[in-house]
Order: sequence, then C-alpha cells, then structure tokens
Amino acid sequence: HPARDSQDTFWVTDTKVLRTHTSNIQVRAMREYGAPLRAISAGRVFRNERTDASHEISFHQMEGIVIDKNINVANMLKIVEYLLEEIFQKKIVYRIRPGFFPFVEPGFELDIECTLCKGSGCSVCKQTGWVETLPCGLVHPEVLKHGNIDTLKYSGFAFGLGLDRLVMMKHKITDIRLLYSGDLRFLKQF
Repeated sequence: HPARDSQDTFWVTDTKVLRTHTSNIQVRAMREYGAPLRAISAGRVFRNERTDASHEISFHQMEGIVIDKNINVANMLKIVEYLLEEIFQKKIVYRIRPGFFPFVEPGFELDIECTLCKGSGCSVCKQTGWVETLPCGLVHPEVLKHGNIDTLKYSGFAFGLGLDRLVMMKHKITDIRLLYSGDLRFLKQF
C-alpha cells in the first residue's frame, strides 16, 4: 500500500511511486497460504522526509504477521519482546503507546529506551530517551477479509520495524546516515 500523502512518497511519475512499505506482501501471503499464517517480509523502502540522526530517505524494513485462532495483544507483545531480546541479546526496556496505522486496530507504537544515552536524551532520540522502533497492532478484520481469512475463526497481529534503526541501537551508532556514507573506515568496524 503506497502512502497516499505526498510528503512521504517519492513519485517517479504521476502514477508510479517508490515502495514506501513492505506491508502489501502481507495480504498476498494471506491469499496464497491462508490461515494459520506466520510470515516475514523484508525489503528496501523509500520515504520523502527530512534526514536527521535517526531518519534516512531509504531504509530496510521488515514486517511480520501472525494469524491463528485466539490471537490477542498479549501474544503480540510476547513475540515482539522475544524478538528484541534475541536481537540485542539482553532484556530491553520498552514502552507501548497508542498509535494509528490504517491496517490494524488497535494500533501501537513500541519504543525502546535509547541505547546511546540510556534514556537521558540525545539527538538520536530527540531528547526524549525513547526511540520509535516497532509499530504494531491487531490486524483489522477488513484486512483479513481482503486476504480471504475467516474473521469469525481467525485473528492476528502485525508489526514492522526499520532494520537500520535496530542496527543503530545495537551497535550504538550516533547517526543513521553513517550506514549509507560509503566510508569504509566506518563500515569495517562491523
């Protein structure tokens, strides 16, 4: 689903845009594989936005979807908590707050405590101590219907995350733009 707002979309022509999300793969997976379903989709995406220490115009996105009987918010939180602990190899301090995403209801923003400043505030976390990491929510029944999933029998959750921002937090990189700088001295550290 390309974003409809011209502020965050790169229009190539009047009718073509660069991919802004990997979410469109989810409904294709539902239609092809049905339910129950566990799927991961990943790819490079493009956003027309101002770059700063934690935002770049192109980044790598990964999304996950789980559809099965009796899926709820507790299932979602346990899976994303496990995912973060496996990536960082330790317990991660996180918070969850309401967020609007048109394909989930309810929708949430999952923020992790900034690993660079340990929550005290820096340019990466915009002085808040938190870094937006993982938008998530329960898959809206209309989305399930479009994926030919029986909404009386199945429910699900979905999440997305920017892999580049995760790399920043894991390796304490102070500016996301360094990942795309082409500076071999920087890249050879990893």
